[in-house]
Amino acid sequence: MQDSGAGIVLALGLTAAVVTGCGDQRGGAPDSNAGASGSASADAPTGGASGTGAAPGGGAYADGGTGGATGGGPPAGGRGAGAGVGTSDGGASVGDAAGLGGAAMGGAGGFQTAGSGPGDAESGGSSGSAGTGATEAATGGGSTGGAESGGSGGSAGAGATLPATGGNSSGGGSGAGAMGGAAGSESRPSTCPSADVAPLQNGRVPAGYCAWVWADGLDTPRGIAVDSSGDVLVVERGRERIVLLHDDDGDRVSGPAERLTLVSAPGLNHGIAVDGGHVYASSESSVYRWEYGAGSREVSGMRQTAVSNLPTGGHQTRSVVLDGEGSLYVSIGSGANVDPDSSRSRVVRFTAAQVESGASYDAAEVYADGMRNEVGLRFDAFGRLWGVENGVDNLERQDLGGNIHADNPGEELNLLDQAGGFYGYPYCWTEFLLPAGVGEGPGAQWAHPQFVSDGTHTDAWCKDPANVVAPLVTMQAHSAPLDLLFYPGGAFSADLTGDAFVTFHGSWNRSPATGYKVVRLPFDEGGMPTGEGVPLLEYAGGGDTADDWPHRPVGLAVLPSGVLLITSDASGVVIAVGSTRT
Repeated sequence: MQDSGAGIVLALGLTAAVVTGCGDQRGGAPDSNAGASGSASADAPTGGASGTGAAPGGGAYADGGTGGATGGGPPAGGRGAGAGVGTSDGGASVGDAAGLGGAAMGGAGGFQTAGSGPGDAESGGSSGSAGTGATEAATGGGSTGGAESGGSGGSAGAGATLPATGGNSSGGGSGAGAMGGAAGSESRPSTCPSADVAPLQNGRVPAGYCAWVWADGLDTPRGIAVDSSGDVLVVERGRERIVLLHDDDGDRVSGPAERLTLVSAPGLNHGIAVDGGHVYASSESSVYRWEYGAGSREVSGMRQTAVSNLPTGGHQTRSVVLDGEGSLYVSIGSGANVDPDSSRSRVVRFTAAQVESGASYDAAEVYADGMRNEVGLRFDAFGRLWGVENGVDNLERQDLGGNIHADNPGEELNLLDQAGGFYGYPYCWTEFLLPAGVGEGPGAQWAHPQFVSDGTHTDAWCKDPANVVAPLVTMQAHSAPLDLLFYPGGAFSADLTGDAFVTFHGSWNRSPATGYKVVRLPFDEGGMPTGEGVPLLEYAGGGDTADDWPHRPVGLAVLPSGVLLITSDASGVVIAVGSTRT
């Protein structure tokens, strides 16, 4: 990975193991990839057919199958030497020999092919032994490394890279490992469903994880939220409603009888939030709210209009999020691919008092300006607001390589911690990958060709941090990030707590296509990204999508168990990702 000084590049040309045995999944046809109304947009809304999306079939959850990347980077998602700039439609384009490959999310046994090197079992277990470099199940003992969490009798071959917590790290035999005895510090119940629930077809998750269809038959599901009782609220764009989904029978699936219409309103299409005794949802022109108590499965009182007169046309989604003081933040995207100014490309804020009485858009505070389409908004555990941005399309600058659209501008992860900051659009854009000899590295700021000669918005102006707040992470162009979520913990490995998950809806005007996945951005203990981006859920075939991968991830939420939920508008499903850890 490169760090230009302006931020971190997220190189997603990673290779993870194709899970076999129960998770090699097949699906239906993709959506049309049609663009949004108006000019070309990286957030191209889909009108994909609703349906089950994933039919039952063979394959296995990724609990330690065979196959996958040989050699590659270090286990446990570590970053090795030589990681470089990458594209998200294949391997890394620069220096991928010892980069972010290998065991992408936890170094589970079976993530490497037999003989390729050591592999550590995700969770300890009993009487599973294997020789050097062998492939093993994730719940067995170590092949060439100890189990990550406790268990008895797990013998290991030579060359372990991770000390066991219930077996030793090199040589046979059992005994207390470096992390403390048979019980193990990572012990937690499995959050995967029973064998009666088919795994997500043709999907790939890291070893030790599982993915399945949690709910199907939805009509263009977009935003998603989970209330404090564990009920799941989803905006169905195709039906202009919020549907409430639950799993009362405990089978880890929300079946057709476990859902109801919570509310309907004209034009509901994307944004949703549950906070302070209300549920909020947005249309293109308004933000509505209803009185709602978690667990009641009904609203009370009349629909209230919290915000009115939002600008219409162009990007049509209006993401909403609330802070701890009841202030409401609304994201409005651009009216065209490149607007003449930033007057409608921003995140605005309304106070709790304004929301209570109802406010017009023109009364809002401009909280963050110059944001082309900041679809995903989320607060972290430190109370700071973050956003993911979709960049412009059809970018050309002759002095920077001519047609540079395929890899520029980079999509952005922005920290919105200074009210009133300007983030560059439409005058400036962020480099992801320019030809050798002309680029300055991912995160560098450049002037858009439409403004570079206007006498003000030059390259130098864009590079001046007094003028433009640069992104902290730069991601593959046209991936179309639509949501982000800071993982609170529960189901996954403890070291993922505080990391960010980002949905990549996928490109509609790039060849080869890119995105169509969910990625993890590791954060440090101080709440800042480290740049070691790895896929969590992706297509198991060649490239990023195909006819047998109908999914386009949109919204993110977490169940009380820690299971991650992902809406896919193109396939009409909610996907769940859990962990096999025991």
